[in-house]
Amino acid sequence: MKPFFEFNGRGTDRIGHDKIFRLDPDPGAVFLIATKIGNVEFVIAWCRAAIVERWGCYSIDPFRRVSSSDLRRSWAEPLESELMIYRAVTVYLVPEEPWMSAPPA
Repeated sequence: MKPFFEFNGRGTDRIGHDKIFRLDPDPGAVFLIATKIGNVEFVIAWCRAAIVERWGCYSIDPFRRVSSSDLRRSWAEPLESELMIYRAVTVYLVPEEPWMSAPPA
């Protein structure tokens, strides 16, 4: 996947003191936020929009994937609040999949 936006972590010099970026995906897409530990990337969450500034990456309407015990059905479970991420993350633009809008069983 090609990164849509890379946040280098809290206090990054790449973003000016007075700059704030609102990231909105194209229609039919969502953002996948991942962090890298060693050589492996881990998904933190998917979200419908994000705000990035010098001190953090804030996800808007974040959700995670939940599956049934037999792994035959998946759905999006909203997180209790917006995520405020201070560590380095990569934001990817990914197509929205059916499970992202499917109601839980």
